[in-house]
Amino acid sequence: MAIANGINIACSDLQASGGIRSIHIRTWITGDSITYNNSAANHSITSIANSSSTATWYNFEFKNELPVFTSTASKENGSTVFENSLSFMMPEMDNGKSAVIQELMDTCMMALAVANNGKIYVLGVSQKYSNEKATLRNQTYASMTSLEGTSGAAYNDDGGWTVTLTCKQWEAPRLYIASGAGLVLMTGTGTSTTT
Repeated sequence: MAIANGINIACSDLQASGGIRSIHIRTWITGDSITYNNSAANHSITSIANSSSTATWYNFEFKNELPVFTSTASKENGSTVFENSLSFMMPEMDNGKSAVIQELMDTCMMALAVANNGKIYVLGVSQKYSNEKATLRNQTYASMTSLEGTSGAAYNDDGGWTVTLTCKQWEAPRLYIASGAGLVLMTGTGTSTTT
């Protein structure tokens, strides 16, 4: 593949803030449908739905200025692999959080990390080397790879769970740029939807 475009930096890029505003996680399920945009200037996902309807996501709240989305690429023998990671800290180690953590341990997930600049990073969804006949069997899903709980030692120490979700894929991570309603927060339910 030849280089077709350069990268220009605008003033808004220089003024953008970092950090993650919200995190949304769901399990891959039968009937999931992903629409990819691979046009010349795009490498995005325009739809995440289930059986031609909305896909339900669970909102995960966290302590501010601690979550981070990272992507690290390495190339070996002509293949480039991306290790994508989302880490966040939930304050307090209580029964409710422990129960949810148990659910995260053994499931194939996808996650959305909404940045403070409005961009929505997708973790656990990749078109390259995906299973085209059965989207549910996509092996680039996200899984919980690290968990650390602490009570803290001093009075002003943070206590809680730090969760890390990771996925391995063979293309750069994509942004969710919806062609429809996009990410919709459902008031009072702790859930969100995408179309």
